[in-house]
Formats: sequence, C-alpha cells, structure tokens
Amino acid sequence: MKVSLGSVLLGALLASTPAEVVAHPGHPSTCMVTTKRKEFRTLSNVQKLNFLASVKCLMNRPPALSATYPASTSRWTDFLLVHQANTPFVHWVGQFLPWHRAFLQDFEDALRNECGLIGGIPYWNPALDFANLTASPVLSGPLSFGGNGVGPVVVPPGGQSSDGNCVIDGFFGNVSVRVAQGPPPGQVADRCLLRYIRQDFASYWMNPSHVATVLAQPDYATFAPLIEGDMIPPDVFPTMGIHTGGHATIGGDMSDMFTSNSDPIFYPFHANIDRLWAKWQAANPTARQYDISNPIAPRGVIQMWPNPPAGNVTLDYQLSPLKVGDSSTVTTVGQIMNTKGKGVPSAPGKPNGILCYEYVE
Repeated sequence: MKVSLGSVLLGALLASTPAEVVAHPGHPSTCMVTTKRKEFRTLSNVQKLNFLASVKCLMNRPPALSATYPASTSRWTDFLLVHQANTPFVHWVGQFLPWHRAFLQDFEDALRNECGLIGGIPYWNPALDFANLTASPVLSGPLSFGGNGVGPVVVPPGGQSSDGNCVIDGFFGNVSVRVAQGPPPGQVADRCLLRYIRQDFASYWMNPSHVATVLAQPDYATFAPLIEGDMIPPDVFPTMGIHTGGHATIGGDMSDMFTSNSDPIFYPFHANIDRLWAKWQAANPTARQYDISNPIAPRGVIQMWPNPPAGNVTLDYQLSPLKVGDSSTVTTVGQIMNTKGKGVPSAPGKPNGILCYEYVE
C-alpha cells in the first residue's frame, strides 16, 4: 500500500499537537491552555516545516488590508505594511515592547487561523550562535531561514535604505519581496530578500553577556531602552543594544527599520526579544508584571514622529492600529502585559488580558 508524504506529515503534525500546549486550571474565559513558543532549533523537522510552510502560505494568500494599504499584494505584505506605516510611532519609545508583543500575536493568529500553524511562533535565541552565526541551524539547511546573501550587492532604488545580497538558500531562498524598502507610503516592488550578515556585530551584540546585563535591570524604565537600543551619533554602534544591534547583524532587509519584516527571520528574532521581556517580568512578577513607563515621544536625536504626544506610556495606552484576537477595539498596553493573562484585568475596572502563551526555555 502506498502512503503519500502528505499523509505522513499530517499524521506527524497531529501527533505532535499535545506537546504544543500545557494545561492550567481556570475558568474557560481565562488562560487554561497556553500556546507554547519554542526555540526554532528544538523543533522536529515536521514542526519546522509546519511553521515555515505557514509563513509561505501567508505570502500566497490575498491581502485583507489593501483598502488601507494599496501596495499590499498578500496577507504577508499586509503585516509588512502595518509595520512600515507605524515604525515612527513604535521605535525608541515606551510602547516599543508592548506594540511588538501585540504585533507578534496578530501575526501568530494569522498563521494559525489562515495557514494551519500548529503551536506558536518559534523564537530564535542568537546568543546560542554568536560565535559563528552563519553555522546556526536556524540559518542553514533546507528547513531553515536561509543563510547570508550572495552575489552582487543590491542597492535599493534611491539609495535611501539598506543594501545587501540576495538570499538563495533555505526555505525562503529566491523568494520575491513585493514591497520596496524605506518609509511609508508603501510602494509595490519585485525584488529579492536581502541579507548582509556581520559576524563582528554578532560577536558583540549577540554575546550572552549583553543578555545578562539587560535582565539585571531593576525596572521597565531602564530595561526597555537597554534591550531596544538607540542610534546615538556620531558612533552609533555602542548604543545599539540587543534589538537594534541584532537587526544590524543580519543586515540587508533587517537593517531597514521600516520594512525589516520583509525578512521572515524578523518574527523569531522579535519573539526572542519578547521572550526576554517575559523572562524579566517573571523574575519579579509582583513588581514587574504590569510595570510600564517611559515617554510616548521618541527619545534621541532621530525624530520621525511630528508633534508626538507628551507624557509617559500607561496601561491604558492604545497600541494602534492593532486589534488582537477578535476584538473590535484597539488593544491597550494593559491587555498584553501578561502573556498568560487572558481574562484577567491588569487592575480593577481595566479591560481583561487577551494573551495565552509561554516560552519554553
């Protein structure tokens, strides 16, 4: 009897489902069963294929946001253009971490609901690879995100963004990127996925010592800007931080802050940033679970937000335009501060939390 590869993979995926969740007691409207987010290299080949194929599925699905973003040609570019349009309002600000946490959840929901993802978005811990980045199993092999770009250096039109070389291997080798680099409004393009990996940057910014320094911070006011990083001239390198330094390490599309999620590695990379925030919160939940602060307006000398609001980010701050889950209203910071806080308000009278996932260390 012949057995198709598809049926074997389907059986393996169904068999793996119980390992993706962990039970928690509670009311059905609360977080009874958490989605598990695992480090990419720990996934089985079937699980890797499931995630990678669900991402490519989004690339091939028709857009849902083309009325708002006319340049969108797929569900994948929907997310790309949301990030591009909101970059000036969600970087170097107090809302950086909560906005990206909500954005990741929106992306994960799309993968699961529209493209068959089982489990959660995997994270990539580059501290495991800092000594030899391109040898990482996350960046090498057919069930990976592909390695460094090769061939001639591609300079985007106008020279306003990040150059790099075309990625030709891994699951996303020779994929077409349908949005031009640079600030909004989005422009339709047809180009390759660009990378220009810097091992010297990896050796410094992906070193575990920087993670330890970040996790040792006493409060959100110091933790958040240190993990995000800055770009303070004239020598921006020492101020980049784990986040900005990581983007610069991968280079190419990841170095363009507006369209960095052109590169699929953006999502496991940012899931790791979110993991570190969740880990920092869990180290002292009484003080840190709902600790939020820092200005709404961008810090530093790079100002892309004309006339930003005054004041600090609070639990009531709206993470526009994100409406996580089935909500008809814009998600607030307080609703996503606890990754296992579904159905639980951040304080009496506040909206209930909406997240239900955890990271597997």
